[in-house]
Amino acid sequence: MRVSVVIVNFNTGGLLEQCLASIEEKFRAVSYEVIVVDNASTDSSEEAARRRKEVVLVAGKVNIGFAAGCNIGTQMANGESLLFLNPDTSIISNEIKNLLDSFEKDETAGALGCQNRLPSGAIQTSAYNFPGLFQLFSYVFHLKGFLEIQGLRRFLSAFLGNSFGQFHHHRDRRVVDWVTGAFLLIKRKAWIKAGSFDQRFFLFCEEIDWCLRLKKTGMNVVFDPSFEIEHHVGYSSQKVKPFVMLEKQKSYLRYFEKHSSAFGYFFVRVVFYIGVWFWKIVYSLKGEKELHNVYAVLAKGLSEHDKKV
Repeated sequence: MRVSVVIVNFNTGGLLEQCLASIEEKFRAVSYEVIVVDNASTDSSEEAARRRKEVVLVAGKVNIGFAAGCNIGTQMANGESLLFLNPDTSIISNEIKNLLDSFEKDETAGALGCQNRLPSGAIQTSAYNFPGLFQLFSYVFHLKGFLEIQGLRRFLSAFLGNSFGQFHHHRDRRVVDWVTGAFLLIKRKAWIKAGSFDQRFFLFCEEIDWCLRLKKTGMNVVFDPSFEIEHHVGYSSQKVKPFVMLEKQKSYLRYFEKHSSAFGYFFVRVVFYIGVWFWKIVYSLKGEKELHNVYAVLAKGLSEHDKKV
């Protein structure tokens, strides 16, 4: 078995069906298996998985999160490589055999990400440097959109290419710090070396944490744009925006607590609290009640999270 495809699903319904169909069509040149771990979906997801004989379905009774779902999937996997694939993706490229061949020949590579395209055909950034305090500050205060203004982007690209994936070209195969979990191909020996995903990351940052641990073993993460997928970004998470935003912030807090200094972690907490209250006040003054309520939920959630830590 060359590759085990592990898909953790939550309420993606028709998109999961498209994803499974694309695997069947594009992976014919290699031996593979598909394991779908469903996190207690309430839509047609389970039915979509059950209709395919080649799919092993693990039907969960509760939503245990992405990292935990991936770990369960790997316990059933038999492939030489593991491919973590989002259910809201579809395989575009036919060259899975070529991708696996080159990946396996590169003894320094432990993980690989590919070119992600949005339904419009535009490139979705999928390869990044590890997050630092500057990137976090820009995220909290929505500066990334400002930095991407066309004229300013052209001027800043030389300086920010190593800080934001959006400022680095996505044309060539290269070693990167981390790639997104929408398509994350991992050698089994690398998985054993770095260990499984940290299940404290419920929805975000598990791949960043894992890639950092892989780097510490001496193996590389590679971005290869020769292979492409289509990604409907955040399909299931868009339906529960406050929850998703809160989980993202909690995951970043866990990441910096785990991998930064005491000062760095303190700074991150302060930035998050100031940012949440800043946007809560801004949206209140602008009369945008829905967004004000989102940040009110975030403020309450961060406070409750802080009490548990």
